[in-house]
Amino acid sequence: MAASMDSTPARATAAADRTAAVRPRRPWLRAAGWAASVAILAATTALLRDRMGAVGDAGGLPGVVPSSVAVVTYVIANLLLADTWWRVVALAGSSIGRGDAIWVWAVSQLARYTLSAAQVGGRAVIGRRYGLTATAGAVTTLVEIGWQTAITALLVLVTLPWWLPGSDDLRWLAVVGIVPVGALVVGLVAPRTLLRLVASALDLGPLARLTGGRAVDVAERVRLDRGHAAAFTLRFALNTALRLVAFGALFLAVGGDLPTTGLLALGAYAAGQLVGRIAVFAPGGIGPREGVTALLLAPALGGGPALVLVAATRLLEVVGELAFFGIARFVRGRGATGG
Repeated sequence: MAASMDSTPARATAAADRTAAVRPRRPWLRAAGWAASVAILAATTALLRDRMGAVGDAGGLPGVVPSSVAVVTYVIANLLLADTWWRVVALAGSSIGRGDAIWVWAVSQLARYTLSAAQVGGRAVIGRRYGLTATAGAVTTLVEIGWQTAITALLVLVTLPWWLPGSDDLRWLAVVGIVPVGALVVGLVAPRTLLRLVASALDLGPLARLTGGRAVDVAERVRLDRGHAAAFTLRFALNTALRLVAFGALFLAVGGDLPTTGLLALGAYAAGQLVGRIAVFAPGGIGPREGVTALLLAPALGGGPALVLVAATRLLEVVGELAFFGIARFVRGRGATGG
């Protein structure tokens, strides 16, 4: 997807950004990159072992076929997200091969198991090896996270009548969900306004050091119109739908009944996802996400099956991410610069 640039000064700024992105890396930066990669893989391996133990304690995986369906579906969903991110990056005026973008996305996605939202900094840093500026990597990742959160929040609000009764402690979640849904509406009606807000967020906190104050310039260069916004919304909605297919397959395997409790399951899944995203203290939302979903499903599904469901969902999601990581390693191009 091609990007439109605003003016000659904007093009000059973009060229300067790309030039900065391909400068040779210093030895200590290369060492730091290797250390970060080891930390990411160690954290993911530890999580995988922990989730395997949790699934075993809960009663084991709910069947080979539904588990396989879930893993394959997660891999497809990850490919869709990685490809969408590549398109967002292209719209921002940056150049990176699709294979390289898939690799950067796959590595940085695992980084969120080390620190909450670490994929933002991960794509900012790793993307520099492939010609992206830190600003482009961070801004586009925030766009992805924000869009997905908005769609999840919309599901939370739509399914309120099914998951809210008897869950008074979670009423605050309905209020919180209004904010990202409002952002989604702004994104569809006035997408450039939303992009400026996202870019401004990068001038706050530690990410400001990565962007060097260039986030606002990137926002001004991008010609994100309503057509693009609608197309990206459909892509992120499809990603959510695919993940719901995986969750639904596991839900049925543990004894769930879609005609009677399907909407409750949908709301429980969305509520857990939203809590996991805003639980900044929990890397990858581990714990809060599963806890909320199990809490909402236990009355209808039973405590044991609900625990099996949430434990298996997380385990197979991680397996899918690792499988996608392996695929991304083979499709990666040779575009890395500066080692």
